[in-house]
Amino acid sequence: MMVGPVGTAGGEAEGRSGDRDDPGGGAVSRADRAWLALLMAAFLAWHVPLMYRIRAGQDEDFYAVPGMAILRGGLPTIPYIPSRDPESIYYFADQALYTLPPLGFYLAAGVHWVLGDGLGPARIASAISGMAAVLLVGGLAGRWSGSGRAGMLAASAYLFCRAFLFPATTARPDMAAIAFGLGAVWWVARDDRRRRDVVLGGVCSGLSLLCHPVGLVPTAQVGLALLAGPGTGRARLGRASAFAAASLAGFGLWLPMIALHPDLFRIQFGGNVLGRAGPGLGRTLRELPAVLAYQSGQFLDHVGPIQAALYAVGLLGVTALAARGEARMRRVVFHAAAGAMLLALFMGRHHIRNYYGYPAAMLSIPVGVLADLVADRIGRWAGRRLATAVVVSALLLALVPGSGLRVLSAHLGHWDDPVYRVEAFADAVVADIPPGALVAADGSLVLEVFERGRPVVEALVDPFFYDVRAEPFSFAVFGPIGLEQVRPEIEGLEFVRSYGDRGDPFGHYAELYRRSPEAASGRSQTDRASPGR
Repeated sequence: MMVGPVGTAGGEAEGRSGDRDDPGGGAVSRADRAWLALLMAAFLAWHVPLMYRIRAGQDEDFYAVPGMAILRGGLPTIPYIPSRDPESIYYFADQALYTLPPLGFYLAAGVHWVLGDGLGPARIASAISGMAAVLLVGGLAGRWSGSGRAGMLAASAYLFCRAFLFPATTARPDMAAIAFGLGAVWWVARDDRRRRDVVLGGVCSGLSLLCHPVGLVPTAQVGLALLAGPGTGRARLGRASAFAAASLAGFGLWLPMIALHPDLFRIQFGGNVLGRAGPGLGRTLRELPAVLAYQSGQFLDHVGPIQAALYAVGLLGVTALAARGEARMRRVVFHAAAGAMLLALFMGRHHIRNYYGYPAAMLSIPVGVLADLVADRIGRWAGRRLATAVVVSALLLALVPGSGLRVLSAHLGHWDDPVYRVEAFADAVVADIPPGALVAADGSLVLEVFERGRPVVEALVDPFFYDVRAEPFSFAVFGPIGLEQVRPEIEGLEFVRSYGDRGDPFGHYAELYRRSPEAASGRSQTDRASPGR
């Protein structure tokens, strides 16, 4: 979504591009488009095959299946978590899922409609959202800096950073929320915006919230920008009000689904989001220094020191430019700093790292702006094309650590090994289970067992989520994490056989257990009647 030049206001009429090698004032050259298209194709060629080969990871057992369920029954559900405990956030989740807003699941359903069921297509839905987010980052950087090349470099920096990699390759709704959130910023953060742009930005904000509560971050960010923008107080308040109304309208698309099961919404969404976030902001503000230190440490550990240094240098660089009077850079500084600070306030001490994909998008813009200045210097004696190639190559080399090369190398070396392909691996496990037997499978394999049409429940022992011990399953399957966290909590299991090499960090491993007849004959201790309305 790289955009052409836009009008400016006030003292910003002369952008940095006036004496630059890029006379388009933010327009993207054919060469820049080609560079970015090549890098995006490389990312997809690298990661899409792995999306079909690697077992489910964090929360994918919960959020990879609702899109498939929508195509089968119209509503997002988790069919293999038949909880009837009202203290569980997945209470009746096999009939309707409300732990998160549903738009991300409906977007995934569209991908499943084209590509079929499976973990791979669910992940590709996130990758599609990720490509949209990359283009939006490039569009914002090009618009704010006045340089199309800065947009291409910012998009490239985001495309290959670790904070983008995980949400863009994971079957969760985070990336969709990030993309819509960036869309809200894109529509509103422009000098020639009209009321229509504010409303469209608000709709994007509402759709971001309709994917995931992390959409609160871009919503608050844009709202603050509108309140602090140019014009009279009445005009600023009017723009912010229009934005808020459109955001609420977008988020309100969830209301018809909520009306189907308001009791389930109250228990599931209340327990998963509202209950945990209720006193969270007040506590975060009281403990703000400790929270910022915690999230900074988490972010540094997640992206690594090299990428963190890139973000720091980029932000410091554009801050210096803004201090020297470059008005456009003030906007870059505000949005980069606001994206990071608001996410920390939103998260508190929450540990999910996929959310870092949003501030990383904002922080990639200063990186692109600074890299463009470096390319300018090089281009004075080497020419624009060579300068661009040098800067892009240096940027990518800086982003290599932690990019997943070891995973790719391991899979390339075992390309035909069924232990490295989750579908073939699951086939081998399921083949040893009698047809019709109820299976308890942990998060790494439960979706695979479900896809093969076998009766299955998720092997979880956590009252907050689900307690499988009351279910009359006859066999249990555990991957490495399930063996550590769930297997010790379930009695009456007899080892049958193992699959794969437990010492191989890249291949799949699982153990199959048979449950003793005495334990398997136990009935669920809760009623399985339909929920009240």
